[in-house]
Amino acid sequence: MNPMPRLLSSGPFRFGFIATLGVLLALVLGTALGSLGYALTLIFFALFVSLGLYPIVLRLERMKFSRAGAVLTVLAGFVVILALLIWMLLPVLIEQVTLLINYLPIGFDDVERQAWFEDLNDSLGGVLTPFLDQLEDGVSDPNVWVAITGGALRVGINIINGTFGAIFVIALTVYFVATLEPMKQGLYSLVPASRREGFASIAEEIFESVGSYLGGMFILALMNAAFSFVVLSIVGVPFAPILAAIALPITFIPVVGSLVSAGIMTVVSLFTSPETALIVGIVMLVYLQIEAYVLTPRIVGKAIQIPGSLVLIGAMVGATLLGLLGALVACPISASILLIIKKVVVPAQNAR
Repeated sequence: MNPMPRLLSSGPFRFGFIATLGVLLALVLGTALGSLGYALTLIFFALFVSLGLYPIVLRLERMKFSRAGAVLTVLAGFVVILALLIWMLLPVLIEQVTLLINYLPIGFDDVERQAWFEDLNDSLGGVLTPFLDQLEDGVSDPNVWVAITGGALRVGINIINGTFGAIFVIALTVYFVATLEPMKQGLYSLVPASRREGFASIAEEIFESVGSYLGGMFILALMNAAFSFVVLSIVGVPFAPILAAIALPITFIPVVGSLVSAGIMTVVSLFTSPETALIVGIVMLVYLQIEAYVLTPRIVGKAIQIPGSLVLIGAMVGATLLGLLGALVACPISASILLIIKKVVVPAQNAR
């Protein structure tokens, strides 16, 4: 008689065999998710953009638009605005990046000749001069840029992937906005009928909160980028369009995004002069206070209310897992989890 069936039918061996299969299955699933990470990120991003656009559809419906008319209006506006932004900003950004690469060696020379740098360098025993020379040599060497970007072939592949990724996100966003209501009803139908009403109520509240939050944050990010561009242009800081374009996505990061963006602009302003950097730092600090205490409460309102500590923790965890996208969506996800705990877990515990 074969002893293997008898061993597998006994408690310890059966448990070990099943546990081993479970670990192997987890590894296979983890590898599959890792391979699909880029695609899942694009899908997740498109879903969040559609949630940000969907409140506009609901608002148009309240203005007596039909469902089809409201969806088509929002989609048309989204595509037109996106096309205008690409048409107006892309050539400028390409030109600015080219000028930046050519300007960096000259900029380092200008910094080295400024009085504040000479005084600081002398006080530190001249240690800044070789460091700045190494930076200047690095940015002047094309091989360094090729090494940083992973090679010319890799750069070309990334550009192609980025282009197809952007097209995929736009197309998927259009599809999600057009079919979000049927998708929601399909999700609700998977829940048992006895719990469907409560599940739908919580889900609708989450969708509405996330949509209002994303729409408000987009307006705040546009205002921050526009204000940054105006300030940097007035004080004469070079490459204001690039810095404003950088500020647009960074401002979406809750709590720390605007501060990081202001810090980057202040540091870059040192290439012009310490006085310029001081002016930029003070002006942006004042704007951050206005944004935090005046603009954010009025624009975002009470769409999402979570403690600041959880916002920072969520942003750190999200950035670790998904990079910039993870940091951007950390606040809505944290708020959704807290809402589920408040509406489901706490009442269930109180009923016991």
